[in-house]
Formats: sequence, structure tokens, C-alpha cells
Amino acid sequence: MQRKDKELRGCSNGVISGYHKWLKARTQEITWLPKLKISSEEEVETPEESEEVQALKVKLERAQAVKEKFKTTAIKVGKECNKLRDVNVATTEALKWETKRARKEEWARNKFQGALWGINSELKL
Repeated sequence: MQRKDKELRGCSNGVISGYHKWLKARTQEITWLPKLKISSEEEVETPEESEEVQALKVKLERAQAVKEKFKTTAIKVGKECNKLRDVNVATTEALKWETKRARKEEWARNKFQGALWGINSELKL
């Protein structure tokens, strides 16, 4: 299979080499082809911008600046929120332990008070 492809591509084949010669002669006769290429390149290189396009570019730049400012502010607010959340968690934890301690203390006070009341009752007898 590769051998046939090689034979078809080679210059030794009269039909294909004749076609290449004909194609070269035919394309040299076409004068408008290079002009078409040059004019399309010029159009791509130097497009003219209207005032509307320039105004839209300015608006886009302003919108991007506002977006960046908003993003920075959102990041700051997020960090502050995280700090406050950490403080809230720490305060809740401390309050929980303090409540537990106060309940133990109250239980001990009530127990001691009960014991005193019992002793007082015995003394009255």
C-alpha cells in the first residue's frame, strides 16, 4: 500500500507531473489572487473603532475595576465573618463550661444547705 502511494506522489509519474505543471501555469495567470490576500490582511490588521465601541471599552474597564473592588471587599468581609465566627464559637464554648461550673456549684450549695438544715433540725430537738 505504501508503495502505491509513493508512486502516485513521485515526479516520475507523467500524469501527476503534467497536472503540477498545468496547475502552476494556471495559477500564474491569476492576477487577482495576491491582491485578495493583501486586502484581507490589511482589513484584519487595522480595523477602525467607532465611538460606540470605544465607549463600550471604557465602560468595560470601569465595570472590571468595580468588580475587582467588590471582590476585594467581599474577601475582607469574608475574613471578618470568619473571625467573628471563631470568636462566637470560643464564647459559646466558654459559656457552656461556665454554665456547667455554676450548676455544679449550685448543686454543692444546695447539698450543703440541706445538710445545715438537717443539723439545725437535730439541734432543735
